Amino acid sequence: MSPPVFGPGCPWFDLHSRFPPNIDWCEEKLCGLVVTPFNSWSNLGYLVVAVAMGLLARRTNRPALRLFAPATVLTGLGSFFYHQSLNLFSQLLDFMGMYTFCVLLLMANLQRMGRWPDGGAALPTYGLAVVALTALSAASFQLGLPAQWYVAILIVLIVGTELAQAARSRRFFWASVSTMALAAVLSALDLTRTVCDPGNHWLQLHGLWHLLSAAAIGLAFLHLRLAWNEPMQEPRPRAAHDIHA
Repeated sequence: MSPPVFGPGCPWFDLHSRFPPNIDWCEEKLCGLVVTPFNSWSNLGYLVVAVAMGLLARRTNRPALRLFAPATVLTGLGSFFYHQSLNLFSQLLDFMGMYTFCVLLLMANLQRMGRWPDGGAALPTYGLAVVALTALSAASFQLGLPAQWYVAILIVLIVGTELAQAARSRRFFWASVSTMALAAVLSALDLTRTVCDPGNHWLQLHGLWHLLSAAAIGLAFLHLRLAWNEPMQEPRPRAAHDIHA
């Protein structure tokens, strides 16, 4: 049996019709609480990566690294609610999630350069930047301007501030950039309908963007651990004969 068509009487149809998002992905919209299943549930990838980063950051002395897990959770939740309901308000949550993470990456790079305060003093400026960018996006939506450019500008600033300073190694950085670039290509193919199978709710290229960009976030986290001379492995417990030696 074919899934019900997205139309009048569906949970999110009225909100979608009155306040549509400014972008339309390939996946067919279904009549249900989750309008686009694969593009919604693929955001679980962010939560998996967030758990891994949270475990790795337990003993770090860098507050920015401890923020990676909650920022990634917000990124995943914002994207889930957007693809679940497909309206302008949930799209704004999606952008807020992206800003939460992108500003964090930029902040971490500037902290390494000594151009952003460290510790708790960093949080007010960080929060203000996320709120300001979200408000700017809301205004842009009202004016019919593509807020996606703000994310692109942040990515350019992140890469630029990384390359403007020395690093022990950039293997994780370039792996992250390459993974994100592949994700962007797949997402563009989806958006332009170059590769598009709307009725396939088990695989969508934009959903793969979610999974690949989650992996890119994890690689960026590993790069910053290395750049800040954080140990790449948990310390090995000392044996009893070592303690009493």
